[in-house]
Amino acid sequence: MRLLIKRLAGGRLGLAGGFLGLALFLTAQATEPVEEPPGFDEGVIPEEILQATIAARDLPLGERMERVSRPMLGMPYLVDAVGEGVLPDADPPARYDVYDCLTFVEEVLALALPADPRAAPMIRNQLRYTRGEPGYAARRHFMLEQWIPENIASGWLKDITAEFGETHLIEKEVTARTWASWKHRRKFQLDDSQLPTGHYSLPVLSLDAAIAAADEIPPGALILTVRRSKAHVPIVVTHIGFVVPSDGEPRMRHATKMGRRVVRDERLAWYFDHVRWYDWWEVEGISILMPQELGPRKTRLP
Repeated sequence: MRLLIKRLAGGRLGLAGGFLGLALFLTAQATEPVEEPPGFDEGVIPEEILQATIAARDLPLGERMERVSRPMLGMPYLVDAVGEGVLPDADPPARYDVYDCLTFVEEVLALALPADPRAAPMIRNQLRYTRGEPGYAARRHFMLEQWIPENIASGWLKDITAEFGETHLIEKEVTARTWASWKHRRKFQLDDSQLPTGHYSLPVLSLDAAIAAADEIPPGALILTVRRSKAHVPIVVTHIGFVVPSDGEPRMRHATKMGRRVVRDERLAWYFDHVRWYDWWEVEGISILMPQELGPRKTRLP
């Protein structure tokens, strides 16, 4: 029997309780059947992914992420395939038939972090939106300015880059002029006042240092590809994947445009060496973030 997993529709069920509401959901141990709150979309996590998620729930985080994402291997790459279910981006909040690099990582974390897959929409929204409240303007569209610092500040991620060698700091000043001069600005349906501005920084390992440390990076760590800063471009982080356990060389799992444009694994050291040849926009280095387990992991599932 397939288990229906209800996912949050854009804006119709706000997470006003923030982390308090999330903690109550994750730690409750009710013995009676749970009534699903009103305002949920009908949606189904594919049975193979659902069963992998349930079977892996007692494993360490890195192993959970590998098991949850294993059925996703080979799925096609498609950029910006999800939205809020309402205009201006009416794409569904979650899809399991296509991924881009960020939505792949978000969905794996949403399934792997809680003990109960019914909490996946809540985790996804906390990672994707400011204050966890779905809405196009609240979405963390930009990695350097929003997704990375806000998820670190919220406690979901920890920057562990400096644990693997000497780092240097990428610093970037983003102004209204930066956005106005960027050729991709028109792709974002945001008012100028909604675009983030300020001074941003990110510690990175050189590619040589990353290659030397590849064997030490733990399973579950998020690998961010950081490009050389350009004055007229507000972004520097262009790709994300995560390390998966391996009996041989460490590997990275990611949704990628390389090759067949699918979810696939790469040898981690090979990937670090491969990106050094991106001469059309040079890679500055690698940043490493570690997902954090927040509180006890309780479940209502048998």
